[in-house]
Amino acid sequence: MKFIAKREIIGLVVLIALYFMPFITVETKDDKGHTFRVPFGTTYVNQDAEGIHFRSPRSAYSLGKDAENALHSYEEKSCYGNKYFYDKENDVSYTDFIIDGMLMHSLTYRYEKGNACEGWTYDDEVAWPFGKIEEVDDSITKDIAMEKGWVVIVDGKTLNVPAYNDFSRMIKQGVYSCQRIVFYEGTKVKEVIDIQLLESGKFKITTCKNGVVETKEYARVSDNELEDGSKEVNVYESAYATEKPTLLFVVRS
Repeated sequence: MKFIAKREIIGLVVLIALYFMPFITVETKDDKGHTFRVPFGTTYVNQDAEGIHFRSPRSAYSLGKDAENALHSYEEKSCYGNKYFYDKENDVSYTDFIIDGMLMHSLTYRYEKGNACEGWTYDDEVAWPFGKIEEVDDSITKDIAMEKGWVVIVDGKTLNVPAYNDFSRMIKQGVYSCQRIVFYEGTKVKEVIDIQLLESGKFKITTCKNGVVETKEYARVSDNELEDGSKEVNVYESAYATEKPTLLFVVRS
C-alpha cells in the first residue's frame, strides 16, 4: 500500500509539473494533415481568419513559454517595423499568440497568409523608421521634426547641425544608414530630401517637392567645408575625382 501511495504521489507531482512548468514543444496536425509546432499537451481545434486555434489543459504560464519557443522554431523575419515567424510548410507568417480561458485554455496563433517579408531587404529595414517621403506633413513643426532626428533647415539655416554631422560620420565609416533633411520656408515644409547609403555602396537620393517624388542613385556623397564653416553637400554620379559635383544642399549654422 505504501508503494502504491508513493507511486500516486509521484504521479501527482509529475502532473502538477506538466501543468505549471514549461516543458517541450511537439508537432500536431489538423484534419487536412497540416503540421504545426505547438506546446506539449496541445490539440488542434480549427483555423479561421482570426488565427489557428488549439486547446490545452496546461496552465497559461506554461503554454505561453512553450508557445514562444514553438514560434521561434520557425524562420524569424523582421519587416515593416514588425517581427514575423515564417512557417514555410504552411506558407503563413505568425505574428504572435493569444492564450485565453480558465481551466481548459485556448491557444491561438495569429498569422498573415504567405511570407509577410517577401522582397524585403536590409536597405528597406534601414529606411523604414523614416517612412515614405511623400507622407511628410508639410505642417509638421520644426521641433517635432528634430525630435525625429531629421535635419532641419529653415530659410537656409540648419537648426541641428550635430544631427547631420553624426550621419556624415556614419556614411564615411561605411555604416548603412539613412537621413532625412527637411527644408522650411517660414513654418511650412518646402522640400524633403532622403539620403541613404545602400548595401551596394551607392547612395540613394530621394527628393519630394510640391508632391513630386524623384529617386536617383549616386556613386558618392561628400561634404566640403567652406571658409565660413558651412558645408556644401555634393553628389557624384561616378567615383572619378575629376567629376564636377552636383550641389544637394548647404549645412549652415
